[in-house]
Amino acid sequence: MIKNIKEKIREFDEMIKKYPTVKEFYLGRANLYEELKEYKKAIEDYKKACIQYVWYDIASICKRNRLYKEVEDFYTNAINSDKNNVKNYFCRAYFYMNIGEYKKGLSDCKKGLELDSNKESLSELKEILLEKLSKRVKQKNIISNRKIKSSLKGY
Repeated sequence: MIKNIKEKIREFDEMIKKYPTVKEFYLGRANLYEELKEYKKAIEDYKKACIQYVWYDIASICKRNRLYKEVEDFYTNAINSDKNNVKNYFCRAYFYMNIGEYKKGLSDCKKGLELDSNKESLSELKEILLEKLSKRVKQKNIISNRKIKSSLKGY
């Protein structure tokens, strides 16, 4: 019986490695840990299953109400709960882009691409962020040049 449960746990381990965002795998493994009376592991898996969906819902509400610090905290907690989940980095990078924090967004894109260099959506977001950052730098240079020119008019 115990051997069979441990084998099922190993199967869930493999599925979670392949599909880390499927909450049902965490729930299934948590149930098995509970049967083995490994309650701490069960609780961790239950938390992971809940966090994956709850963080995004909470973050969505906060974004709509411009509670940006809370949104950043929620995405950071999601990342900290599963540092190998590329989706978490993508979501926070996208959030950063929407509030104009392009450098922070690029940092998350870089971390996400280190985990999965084939993630096309993350690569595309990185390119968009680079373009936006480049435009911002150009605009600052134009404004700076205008200020210099206007200050030199009296000479």
